[in-house]
Amino acid sequence: MRKELILSDEEKKSRHLLILANRQLKQILSNKQPLLTLSTALRKRKRSLISSRNEQTVVNSITKMHCCSSNDILNDEDRILLNNINNAYQLVVDKNDYSYIDKYTSSTPFSQFINDETIMYESLINFFKCIPEFKQLDKNDQILLIKSNLLTIIHLHHIIIYNFQDCSNLDKCLSKWINKDFDYQIVRTRQYFYRFINHPLVLKLALVVLIFSVNLSSWFDITQFYEYKNMKILFEYQNYYTNILWRYLNYLFDEKEAIKAMEIIVMQILRFQLLM
Repeated sequence: MRKELILSDEEKKSRHLLILANRQLKQILSNKQPLLTLSTALRKRKRSLISSRNEQTVVNSITKMHCCSSNDILNDEDRILLNNINNAYQLVVDKNDYSYIDKYTSSTPFSQFINDETIMYESLINFFKCIPEFKQLDKNDQILLIKSNLLTIIHLHHIIIYNFQDCSNLDKCLSKWINKDFDYQIVRTRQYFYRFINHPLVLKLALVVLIFSVNLSSWFDITQFYEYKNMKILFEYQNYYTNILWRYLNYLFDEKEAIKAMEIIVMQILRFQLLM
């Protein structure tokens, strides 16, 4: 017997809402292809240096990929790269207002949440457009990566934007829109990442690592796997940034804790993948 035939009415409703949400968000991503062009303002600021405190924070040109060292020591080039990633993320985030999250009430419709999420997706896409390796990819590959990964990795973006705090009003709405178990699983998975509250750059760097994944979305069409123009370079870029992440974790923690941190990132991303 097919699984959907034995679901309760509430489970069928929840499942339908999740499918609807994914479809709407996929449509948002499909309609945001113009976002794959970096704004003029970001282009100009990319090569600027951070000046006085009274001036707006700007982004240094992010160092292009170089050969990774064979050890786990964070070198000077790594530090420059990490600083630039942090500045690029902050510049993009500061251009948006996320206060809509605090305005949700029990009467807020699910459709409003989906529409508001466009801001989150736009800011994350613009952040990726500050990464030289991503910019250098074929446009088709950029679009495929975004469509194949954003629904899963957007949760890390949420965690940083929410400042590693639970959003009680949003959680209550999710319980109403979907169901309590779904909200519980989302919150529980997010909380695993709260250990990085003093090191948000870990999640920003993880976002860069994960965007180069061929597929992190459960709804991914297997035929798209063969549409990538250059999968080899995707693996190279991901391996490069994974090594940077690993060295940064070893800089922050001892080896045992660094391994644990990497395990948490991988396992909880897989949990988000299953939930979405």
